[in-house]
Amino acid sequence: MKNVTKLLFMAGSGFLLSGCIASERDMSTLKLQLQELNATIVQMQANQAELAGKMDELNSNLSASNENLAQVDAQINKLSAKLDDLSVSVRTAPAAAAQAENAQAAQPAALLPSDLFAEAKSHLDKGAYEPAAMGFKLYISKYPDSENVEQAYMYMGDAYIAAGQTKPGAVAYATLLQKFPKSKLIPSARLKYALSIVPLGKKDEAKRYLSSVVQDFPASPEAKKAKAELAKIK
Repeated sequence: MKNVTKLLFMAGSGFLLSGCIASERDMSTLKLQLQELNATIVQMQANQAELAGKMDELNSNLSASNENLAQVDAQINKLSAKLDDLSVSVRTAPAAAAQAENAQAAQPAALLPSDLFAEAKSHLDKGAYEPAAMGFKLYISKYPDSENVEQAYMYMGDAYIAAGQTKPGAVAYATLLQKFPKSKLIPSARLKYALSIVPLGKKDEAKRYLSSVVQDFPASPEAKKAKAELAKIK
């Protein structure tokens, strides 16, 4: 019985001993695995930190790239606008030049005094009395000291009378008589002035002027006509 008990005790002790040995081996293995796991975790954390740093750097680079792209876009837009302006200028330049040339060509050349006088006389000869009167009036205002100014007053009076504008015609003749009392046109101007004021109710003044023509210029054609007109006025 004692032997059996001893054997049982020895067997149990061996079992317990083998169990303890196995547990220690497992613990050592577990510790190694934990160490490896910790090392792996540390490495992963380091990798994660490095990755985060690279992500930040990448984001920074992307932001810088976006800013650069925005600047490039702005420069492209400015360049495009300049190109559009240049294109418009190129397209409109010939038209503007042609328009300026046409405008310059359309401007009438400055008329010489003789040209203006001849144009007004041409209107008078054609029966365009109002343009003729305006032409002579313009000639007188622009060239008051010209050699044809006396004749311009006479023709202006004739144009007004022919157009039925008696009073302006009388004024034109009267101005000639007042400004140029020694003009060779005085006999004709007195006669025409006298005839122009008769319709205005100035018969007495008209008689005086007609009489002066007969008295001062008795040998002139105007004197003969003045006598005939005096006979008509009562």
